[in-house]
Amino acid sequence: MLGRTLSRITAGLVILAAAWSAAPADAQSSFADHTQMSWDGALTGIFLGLLVFSVVYNAAFYSVLRERFLVWQSLRALIYFALTVGLSPLDMGSALGTDSVARQVYICILFDLSIAVTGPFIRTYIEPGMLSARLYKMLAWTGPLIMLTTPAMLLQWPLYMALRNAVLLGTLGLMGFTLTQAWRRGSRTARFQAAAWTAVMAVYGISLFHDIVLGTPFPIFLFALFCALGLEVMLTALGIADRFLRLKRQHDEARATASALHVIAHKDPLTGLNNRRAIERTFADRRPYAIAIVDLDFFKAVNDHHGHDVGDRVIQAAGAALASGNAEVGRIGGEEFVLLLYGNAQEVQDQAERLRQRITRYAADRVPELIRPVTASVGLVLVGESSFGVAMKIADINLYTAKGAGRNRLVMPAPTVLVAARPQRAV
Repeated sequence: MLGRTLSRITAGLVILAAAWSAAPADAQSSFADHTQMSWDGALTGIFLGLLVFSVVYNAAFYSVLRERFLVWQSLRALIYFALTVGLSPLDMGSALGTDSVARQVYICILFDLSIAVTGPFIRTYIEPGMLSARLYKMLAWTGPLIMLTTPAMLLQWPLYMALRNAVLLGTLGLMGFTLTQAWRRGSRTARFQAAAWTAVMAVYGISLFHDIVLGTPFPIFLFALFCALGLEVMLTALGIADRFLRLKRQHDEARATASALHVIAHKDPLTGLNNRRAIERTFADRRPYAIAIVDLDFFKAVNDHHGHDVGDRVIQAAGAALASGNAEVGRIGGEEFVLLLYGNAQEVQDQAERLRQRITRYAADRVPELIRPVTASVGLVLVGESSFGVAMKIADINLYTAKGAGRNRLVMPAPTVLVAARPQRAV
């Protein structure tokens, strides 16, 4: 992905540099007279290339993390791109000629749009909790207020211009206060953005000083502004990369936490087998042919004679034995397990019996200090159309029948296919 991104950026720089060099010499001269300064083609090409880089860069990050600040930053970059083209000698058609009023309106609107989208960008870019609720709301109003004063640049009415200057000065102060508050609250993003905006704010501040105090325009405003914006694009890209890595780490940690919580909620901590909740969900997702409840015989004697640590090892051995077959296995409490079995009546009975006998071998191999073999009793029932709860109750009855018959055996009485209760017709 990074290789493709770099190749696109390189291609964009080449195309933009070629487009600038192809511009007629008289157009370049006219542009220099119009802006009262000499633009360097290579500098403009580099700046446009940086803007292309910013859009591609943000798109790559947005494909991974759907964060709104990436959209706003891409919009800012596209506005800067269109503004730079408008300030250049490139042919934009007869309707937007270099010296036309339409071209000036186009530039004025884009210039204010570049400021207007900054409020929404910064309020979504700064980490949550780093700005007060009031300041967060105020940032949403900067854009509409800026655009309401845009006509002042064309009308040049004194009171209207004074209002515009007040709005611009207020916006500048609000952005500075935003970064200061977020910085004090520990925002890493604010530190990056403060570095990115230092030069831009300095240029805007000097320009406002010239307009309000000296009463003359800042002579190298455009040159200084685009140099500052180029620096901002690069530093903002670094800040976005840092924010992206932190967001990705937070997302990964959240997924890991969710996975751990899922395990806690659905797994038995001693054996790692499914618990009753997970078994019930498996029953609903993949309905078994039969259910068996398995209970270790005389398990209390194991704990009393050997201790609970040996008893835990016996339970683990029994769980491993039951999990060695094709049945879905869960531990439902103490020394009791449940099996979801698939196949036909004979197959599920044979499988349950094999697993029952395997418990004795696994316990003997894994807990050699036992003085007597570990056996198990099983109650088995064919599910039919019954619910999980009903099947478990019948299997439990069959389990107690097995224990009453002497333990160490499987019981599945012949008439054990369960049918869901249906309402009877009135006679």
